[in-house]
Amino acid sequence: MEDSLYDEFGNYKGPDIDDDDDEEDEDLMDGLDGEDERGRGDDEGAGDEGMGDAGATGDRQIILHEDKKYYPDAEEVYGDAEAIVQMEDTQPLTDPIITPVQSKNFDLLEKKMPDTTFDFNFLAAMMDKPNLVRNICFLGAMHHGKTLFMDQLVMNTHEKDWKINKDVRYTDSRQDEQDRGITVKASSMSLVLQDSKDKSYLFHVMDTPGHTNFQDEVIASLAVSDGVVLFVDVVVGLTQHIERMVKHALQDKLQVVLVINGMDRLVVEL
Repeated sequence: MEDSLYDEFGNYKGPDIDDDDDEEDEDLMDGLDGEDERGRGDDEGAGDEGMGDAGATGDRQIILHEDKKYYPDAEEVYGDAEAIVQMEDTQPLTDPIITPVQSKNFDLLEKKMPDTTFDFNFLAAMMDKPNLVRNICFLGAMHHGKTLFMDQLVMNTHEKDWKINKDVRYTDSRQDEQDRGITVKASSMSLVLQDSKDKSYLFHVMDTPGHTNFQDEVIASLAVSDGVVLFVDVVVGLTQHIERMVKHALQDKLQVVLVINGMDRLVVEL
């Protein structure tokens, strides 16, 4: 009889057998569920009594994503100010989002070769003869007449319609130098000049800054010079900065030519 309850593989195929253990497990689970419901009801009742209406709008309230608010609005932060929101881009499509850097031209240079009283081929030929070449450095304090003297040399050697009532400042080839009226960088020019015997020499004239903050330009010019032209305002005299530069020139054994400038200030100002 027992053999007919099992198949050839040993699997039970007889009628269902009532299990008392399953019934006890179901009764136990039903009892636990009842206790959980009673405990949950007590907690909710205590929360409602303590919080009142706030329990309905607590953390368990479902809020849609589009209704969430992470930061205050502009009207809340700046109540008295008018907040304008730009909904569309006003930048035209032809303009790039990141504008490329435009380099400004700070140098004021001649657009073409200037007309001079000497020939440039003659100037180039004189460079092959070192005995006819002189390197001169203009040395002096600020506004003592170095650039003005340089303009006089340029006017004598360049054929151009110069305006007498306008400061040329030819060697101040930077825009900031023209705007401020001072020399910032040392600049040189090659000019063919004659001596008292009408013998031509090639002069490399260097106009140096007179401000004490740019004395490195002066020292570099003195290192490549054969002589120094010292400009001294008759009213101001030698400054401490120029005294130091003169010591550099004397240490390099450079010949110094003194030019006293501003003689009219003795009559007008003193």
